[in-house]
Amino acid sequence: MLVVDDHPLFRAGVVAAIGGEPDLEVCGETAEAHAARALAARLQPDAVIVDLMLQDDDGLKLVRELRSDLPRLRIIVLSMLDPAVYLPRALQAGANFFVSKLEGAAAIIAVLRRPGLPVRPSRPTEGEFAILSERELQVFIQLGLGRSTQEVAAALGLSIKTIETHRENIKGKLGLPHANALVARAALWAREQGLVR
Repeated sequence: MLVVDDHPLFRAGVVAAIGGEPDLEVCGETAEAHAARALAARLQPDAVIVDLMLQDDDGLKLVRELRSDLPRLRIIVLSMLDPAVYLPRALQAGANFFVSKLEGAAAIIAVLRRPGLPVRPSRPTEGEFAILSERELQVFIQLGLGRSTQEVAAALGLSIKTIETHRENIKGKLGLPHANALVARAALWAREQGLVR
């Protein structure tokens, strides 16, 4: 299988855990989405493990691309992000399974060994962020990481005006009174998810 995660230590841990199993093998690893597509095409793995937070691209976009490139590929999303919010989005993008990083290596190995293992959210509902579009959620995440409107625009390849429009839409959907409230809510969420300290 192929492992795609931009945290070197975590990726090494996943590779080591899987490599320690006699019936499982890692054929490749990478930190970048564009490299993941090339490796998947060349190596033709049975499965790929994908983190949703990648430095060079959006993990959900990579899932969609891998599903289009290799329809039979088993795609496992492995993320610190809230399953209640991201599990439905991952499945919609084409993932087969969602595993929280908090569940540890045993959960990943169980999924790899049992193709019929059902996906399951850690909570029964998507929560308050279900009403955000995928792009709005991307902007929200970037704000939570402490990035300015200009930095978010650069990271997502969009205009500053488009990001400002998304910010206004997010504020309205979440019932936040002003820009500072939006930034504070995004920062709190990022801390809750363990994305920042």
